[in-house]
Amino acid sequence: MTPQRYILGFLVLCTLVMLGIGPRATAQQAEVFTSGNLLVNGNFDELPFYWAYPNHFIPGGWERWWIHGTVLPEFDDIKGGREHIRVDGDHALVYFKWGANYTAGVFQVVHGLTPCRPYELTMYARTHTLAGALPHARIGLDPVGQQLTPDGAVHDPTPLHRTIWSREQTELFKWEELSVTAEPLGNSLTAILYASPQPGSTEVHYYDTFWDAGALQPVPYVNERLPAPLRPAGNFIYNVNSITSTEKVTLTWNLQAPGTSQIWYTLITPSTITDTTHLTHTYYLPIISRFSLNFEHATPVNYNAGSLTRTATLTGFTPGQIINYIIVTRRLVSNTCVTEYAGPYTITTHP
Repeated sequence: MTPQRYILGFLVLCTLVMLGIGPRATAQQAEVFTSGNLLVNGNFDELPFYWAYPNHFIPGGWERWWIHGTVLPEFDDIKGGREHIRVDGDHALVYFKWGANYTAGVFQVVHGLTPCRPYELTMYARTHTLAGALPHARIGLDPVGQQLTPDGAVHDPTPLHRTIWSREQTELFKWEELSVTAEPLGNSLTAILYASPQPGSTEVHYYDTFWDAGALQPVPYVNERLPAPLRPAGNFIYNVNSITSTEKVTLTWNLQAPGTSQIWYTLITPSTITDTTHLTHTYYLPIISRFSLNFEHATPVNYNAGSLTRTATLTGFTPGQIINYIIVTRRLVSNTCVTEYAGPYTITTHP
């Protein structure tokens, strides 16, 4: 950091304070989003870098962190004529140190999320160092959404231990996109950029860790299905009703509390029963005894966690077929995301 840059940063800070603006824009204060990106200033171009003691520049909306009692790297803004060290836009983040290792990064708490819905964090990472060194750069999501530290130094590493991490960056002098997916155990997630480089030789070493073009977005569940249910839902799912016509079946049900929902179902064609209007227990009992979670079809996931009344429409069946289905829901129970089900239910469609 040059003396001129240090003096300029100090003067800017003083000016902001005198104007009542404050030294930084945090993720809680700012609301700058780009094309569905839930991160504030995810590409480091939308808010100015702010000055932090002793001579650091941190991207607006983000906070720096390092392990208490360890080396603190220097944070700075990458701008100007170094386009090859930026993925897009005019700015990128770098932190660096000569002759010492560090475990550090930046973080941001993102609020207003849906509990137990998947969100994916992506970010480009790049490391400059001597050949043979290990970057140990990765990104993570703390599902609790806790503030890592109020002042930069992390005294309690618990959030880092429970964080869900991406793979580690492996290349040197090359941008790599990292990604990780997690479900919030509440209404918040903490996005964490992490690097803990190690030397590959006994030479005097240096480390430059670069970050750019990050995003946090909701994503579908794997295969567009809720995770397999672990247990019956009890009375959490209630008031199950159906309206049947020759072309569709409309299902409605209620939830006791917010949660995502989906219908899993299988179509059964009767082979020996001709009158399907009044099936007897001799047909229903085998359906129940053969119950498993291997349902062939599924409706789209209803992500509207705020609604307690749900509706789904089933189509594509042949008149006279039997629909065997369960209602699947995923919700937060005692700080854990749990999938439950109600059913099985059966519906005889009109012949």
